Amino acid sequence: MQTKRKYAPIKGTAIVADTNIFINNPNVVDIFRENGNTLVIPLAVIMELNRLKERADIGFDAREVAKKIEKIQDSGDPSLVIFRNPNFKNIGDLNRNTPDHQIIATALALKRKTKEFDFDRVRLVSRDRIVRILGKKFGLGLIEVEDYICEQAELSKHRLIEIPGTPENICHDSLSFPYDPYVHLNIEENEGVLFDEEFIAIRKSNRFKILPPDINATGIFPYTLNGRENWQQHIALGQLLDRSIDLVFLQGGAGSGKTLLALASAIEQRKFYREIIVIRPMIHLEDEDRMGFLPGDQDSKMSPWIKPINQALNLIRAIGKNDDLITKLLETKKIIFESMDYIRGITFSKAYIIIDEAQNLTPHQMKTSLTRAGKDSKVVITGDLDQIDRQRRLDKKTSGLAYAIAKMRNHTSIAVSTFEETVRSHLASLAEEKL
Repeated sequence: MQTKRKYAPIKGTAIVADTNIFINNPNVVDIFRENGNTLVIPLAVIMELNRLKERADIGFDAREVAKKIEKIQDSGDPSLVIFRNPNFKNIGDLNRNTPDHQIIATALALKRKTKEFDFDRVRLVSRDRIVRILGKKFGLGLIEVEDYICEQAELSKHRLIEIPGTPENICHDSLSFPYDPYVHLNIEENEGVLFDEEFIAIRKSNRFKILPPDINATGIFPYTLNGRENWQQHIALGQLLDRSIDLVFLQGGAGSGKTLLALASAIEQRKFYREIIVIRPMIHLEDEDRMGFLPGDQDSKMSPWIKPINQALNLIRAIGKNDDLITKLLETKKIIFESMDYIRGITFSKAYIIIDEAQNLTPHQMKTSLTRAGKDSKVVITGDLDQIDRQRRLDKKTSGLAYAIAKMRNHTSIAVSTFEETVRSHLASLAEEKL
């Protein structure tokens, strides 16, 4: 007589992950299963991933997570469990029809010893603050509730480095002079320094390179509303026009000129590149996806997102008297607009790549974007950490922009500029300061 096989319950640590964790980084499917942990995915999370898979901004990430889950599921690996129908006993205030509440109920259910599970620890991980609040309230100390703390970075407030006095050993022929860390303090690679409020120089390894006072790109000069020299834009133009720098980060407030300078510099250097690629994540205000309701093909759907780019191009037309040039670049597809969701698998070689509004990217999306750069390409990343539209998933510490700057800065081929002055209008400047 054949006896029924008995299975021992799964022990150890269970990690219950919210949907936003997987969207933030699909690789957590593997990370959370390390060290003998069991990743438990509530059915509500699977259903939410299914709803997100067609989103223009995060659809690829949702599909990538699904692919990883299916592969592990097909292998029979017990370190991944999909949990359905959690028991809502003694948590009557939670609604079984609410996905967030189902995730919390799943974590609580795992603390009850059953034939299948006997976990010593249960960790509920979510980027959603409300889920964490409710998890702590109803968890009654039985489960551990935490944020996803990996891939976080906090940027210190940037300031323009000013050094009094004019160096005596300036070589006027090469417009450079030696960098001495004991005299000039700890200055990063390609970081700008203002000497005696007279001239700007950028550190290049063991020397300072002086930037020309009339620096401009396609007729766009550093601009300010207060009549003073805009040294931060001056530095940024020096970094953008330096072909030895492969990656430039421009971080700053609304109307500070980030996108305009990036585009003007790309056009100024067009002869060195096959094409100018402008990539924007199609993120809606409040992170609501309405793209599917817009008529037309991909280009038509993208039109609302490229309006700021077209405005910048029109300003370059007007100020630099480049109307014919801009028209020709657009007609010959020398300037191309791309959606973030459709660049996976593509390599852009000998291209000037501008990634705009990058504060809305996750660290995983930032890595995906940067790895699109092929041979002889330059990448410029612009963003404002005070204007994150994905507030439910990202903040200043978890934005891919902050993470990439923190991890990649102070390298000979990388530069960072931070803008503090709004040049759009006095009203915009006041709003940026007060609101």
